[in-house]
Amino acid sequence: MWETDPKIFSARYRVTDRAALHFRCTAEHLEARCDGGRDTEENVVAACLYCNKNRHKRKRPKDAVSYGDLVRSRMEQGRWHPVALTHITAPTG
Repeated sequence: MWETDPKIFSARYRVTDRAALHFRCTAEHLEARCDGGRDTEENVVAACLYCNKNRHKRKRPKDAVSYGDLVRSRMEQGRWHPVALTHITAPTG
């Protein structure tokens, strides 16, 4: 993720500037604000823009603990981001 300069991220991971926008660091509410989640340290974590936007759009959104388990499982497999983003993170050349 990047917080201040997408161009540095783009160069480091060899992705386009547009693709880098998906990886902007955002504040993710574990319990969505629309569901009563508050802006507290226990309820807000860092997440890339893509994950922040799409977590709650799932047909069956996972609770915070289950979503955390999903993240850890994918990271252990070396494939955190969904297939939809894999093509923009693949090294070129």
